[in-house]
Amino acid sequence: MTNTIGWIVRTETAEHHRYWKVGEVDPDRAAMMARNTASADVAKAITRIPSHASSIGSGVVTELVWQSAPVPNTSEQFQLEDQVRTREVASGEVTFDIVVPEEGVRYAEGCYRIDGGHWHVYYVTNRHNGAPWTGEPAIRSDAIFQSGISGVDGLVPADWILNKMTIKKILAEALGVGAWIEVSGPDSLILK
Repeated sequence: MTNTIGWIVRTETAEHHRYWKVGEVDPDRAAMMARNTASADVAKAITRIPSHASSIGSGVVTELVWQSAPVPNTSEQFQLEDQVRTREVASGEVTFDIVVPEEGVRYAEGCYRIDGGHWHVYYVTNRHNGAPWTGEPAIRSDAIFQSGISGVDGLVPADWILNKMTIKKILAEALGVGAWIEVSGPDSLILK
C-alpha cells in the first residue's frame, strides 16, 4: 500500500467544475480545503495522490488547469458523413490516454469537450467480463463515473477495429459532434 500525500478534489459551483491538488491525507479535510479555496458549493476528493507520483506540501491547495493544444500530426478533423450542412453542428476536442494504433486496441479512454465547454471522460471497450463482446454496441452518453464526472461509456463488438477514427465516430454519434480535433488535455484517470 502506497502512502497517500494528498487528494485530487473536484469542486462544483453553479454546474462549473474545477479540479484541485490538495496536500492533505484526509479526504474529507482535503475536500473542505478545496471547497473553501474555490468558494464552491460542493467538493469531493476523487483521486488519491500517492507519495511516489507527486510532491505537494502539507496544506497546499493548487488548482489543476489543462491547456488545450493541438497534438502534432493529428489535426485532421472528422466529419460525419450524414452531416447536414445547413444546421449548426458542434465541434469537439478529444484526448487519448493510451497509444491507440491503427490496428486498434481492446479499450480506449480519454477526455473530450464540446465547443470549449467542460471536460468529460469516455471509456470504450470491446470486452465484457474479460471475454470478447459479440452483442450489439451499447453506448451511454450519460454515464457518470466514480468521481461524479459525466461522459460516454461504451461496449462495442470485438470485431470492430477500436482505433482513433472509430472512437471519434462513436463519440460523434453519441454526442452529436460533427468534427473532432485531437489535443493534449487532462488525464481521464485523474478525472474519473
